[in-house]
Amino acid sequence: MNQEARFSRMEPELRKANLIEATLVCLKRHGFQGASIRKISAEAGVSVGLISHHYSGKDELVAEAYMAITGRVMTLLRDAMEQAAPNARERLSAFFRGSFSAELLDPQLIDAWLAFWGAVKTAEAINQAHDHSYGEYRAILRKVLMELAQEEGWENFDGDLAAISLSALLDGLWLESGLNPGTFTPEQGIQICEAWVDGLQAGGRQRFCIKTSCV
Repeated sequence: MNQEARFSRMEPELRKANLIEATLVCLKRHGFQGASIRKISAEAGVSVGLISHHYSGKDELVAEAYMAITGRVMTLLRDAMEQAAPNARERLSAFFRGSFSAELLDPQLIDAWLAFWGAVKTAEAINQAHDHSYGEYRAILRKVLMELAQEEGWENFDGDLAAISLSALLDGLWLESGLNPGTFTPEQGIQICEAWVDGLQAGGRQRFCIKTSCV
């Protein structure tokens, strides 16, 4: 039995997972522009027509791959937070440790992520996937930051703005670590993020006020 015949007998979700993995391999290897449907089909060992049966085109397939990989990241970060002590500060620390874990700093993952980011402004389906995943990521941070504000008794704290700030810091560190791992160690990346929260607790929260003053 050839590869395509075996593929056709797989469960639908398994077939899609196989195609997504092939898409990720091609994105890492060729980038978004170079990762054609023909190359993806060759990597998956199936025909172009079979891919067209499941997806309207490359943009939709790449968008689904984007959602799949961000789903893995979100699951890892949520699991790390759930295993932490039941207070917001410890959950933030767990989030930072997860963000700089070996799994998330995998160079192949970062290569795929760069390909996704490069395609965000070129395809509406990928742009929508990015908006969804970024919104989910920011919502996780907002929730735990608002829990910290409640525990600390901060009033008028703008959790949305603080989440944007912290996510930008994490994205920048994660990207720099992927492009040049020698710039800082994962432990130093965690240290930088912890310092951001320390600054928030020491008075920096006043920069994130919904109104003119914060308590």
